[in-house]
Amino acid sequence: MSSSTQPLTWLITGASSGIGLAICIAALAAGHKVAGATRDVAKASAANPDFAARGGIWVTIDPGHADSAAAFAAADRELGGVDVLVNNAGYWYIAGVEDISEPLLRQQMEVNFFGPVRGGNSFTGRASQGAYDASKWASEAMHEVLSREIGGEIGSKLGIKVLIVEPGGFRTTFTSRGIVDLLNEAYKGTELDKAITLVSNFDEDGLDKYFRGDTAKAARAIIDAIVDGHDGYLRLVLGPDCLAAMEQKIAELQRDIDATREAALSTNLDGA
Repeated sequence: MSSSTQPLTWLITGASSGIGLAICIAALAAGHKVAGATRDVAKASAANPDFAARGGIWVTIDPGHADSAAAFAAADRELGGVDVLVNNAGYWYIAGVEDISEPLLRQQMEVNFFGPVRGGNSFTGRASQGAYDASKWASEAMHEVLSREIGGEIGSKLGIKVLIVEPGGFRTTFTSRGIVDLLNEAYKGTELDKAITLVSNFDEDGLDKYFRGDTAKAARAIIDAIVDGHDGYLRLVLGPDCLAAMEQKIAELQRDIDATREAALSTNLDGA
């Protein structure tokens, strides 16, 4: 979205807990109009009475349902136009590739991938047609494509910008709502077994080692980046653990480039 010192209208999915709720509270504190999207307004209201007391508005949207595009559009009309859409809703499903349950995978993709697509299409449809944002690699890839499609002059005309938030481990209830599938016996004792065992044994009250992030600080960083226009970068990296992981990934990609450079430069047509 375009940078502005004026109050903005925010629509935040997955707003009833975790980073989504923290963004809601931070945006309200900064003087913005905020709508929190949730599957169950009554439950969200009861669990977070301060949200409405501070001026927040709950709206019913389930990103995992095929009809959520209509719900996004209805929320846009109700709010008088949305300036900032935060595609935050999602959950994790963990299984070895060989053991993935297709129904569970499809449901996760409905929430983590198609939910953001429907939300994005509901708003960009006012100005243009085409694919918008597009579990999380797929969504990030589509957001990156969108940032290029609407970059420069087009983005300026539409008043739309994309920011991809890359959070590390933050202290929320996220781990308690995931799905861990059964492990194939052939993978006992492998790295996959260790990873699934680790996730299965997460204790919400004892995550100091893996989840050190403060959601309130993350929310403030996100608000600041959006209001300031986040010029010069697409990804907002949050957390020392995420920074280290991204630096490791960059190093791995550079290793692959260095190892395959000769092959890469040898595949053009002769004389081309």
